[in-house]
Amino acid sequence: MKHRLLLFLSMLLITTYISAQSEITGFLGIKLEDKPYVAIDKLKKRYSNVEWKHPCIHIKNITFIDAKFNELVITFKNERLVEATFSLLENTFVADNPFRDKSIFLNEAKSKQNQIINKFTQTFNSLGNALCSKYGNPTVSSEGNAIWRDRNSNSITLNVTLNNSQDEIGAHFNGKLTVTYRTVIINNDEF
Repeated sequence: MKHRLLLFLSMLLITTYISAQSEITGFLGIKLEDKPYVAIDKLKKRYSNVEWKHPCIHIKNITFIDAKFNELVITFKNERLVEATFSLLENTFVADNPFRDKSIFLNEAKSKQNQIINKFTQTFNSLGNALCSKYGNPTVSSEGNAIWRDRNSNSITLNVTLNNSQDEIGAHFNGKLTVTYRTVIINNDEF
C-alpha cells in the first residue's frame, strides 16, 4: 500500500512538473509583448472600467484566478509592459470604549484580526496553488514571497503583508496581497 501511494505521489509530482509552462507569457489575454493600445483594446472587451493614465492602465474591482482584487495597474515604459500588479487591500478597525469591559474589546479585536488573516491565507494559498499548477514550484524569498521565474527572467511574485497597530482610539488591522508580473526590460535606447 505504501509503495502504491509513493508511486502515485511521484507520478503526480512528475505530471505537475511536465505540464508546467516554462515561460510566463501573459495574463487576462494580454501578452507580455503587447503594446499599451493592444492591451487596452483586449481589456475593454472584458471590462468596462478600463482607464488609461499614461504610462499605466488601471482597472478597479477585478477578478483574477477566482480572487477579487481592488485594483490592477499595468505599467508601460517605452511602449513595453514592465509590470502588472493585482492588489487586494483590506482594512478594519475596532474602537476602544473606556465604558466597556476590556476583555470585550480584546475579543472583538482578535476576531477581526483572525478574519483578515484567514481571508489572506486562503487567498494566498488558492492563488499559489493555481500558479504552481501552471508554472511549477516557486522559489521563496527571505521575505516570504513566492516567486516564479521563467528562462527569460520574467517573473510573477505573490506577496502578502499583514499589519496591526493600536492607539488610544482602538486597534487597526490591514492586509495587502499582491500578484505582480514583471518583465525584463531590454534598453535599446543606449546607442
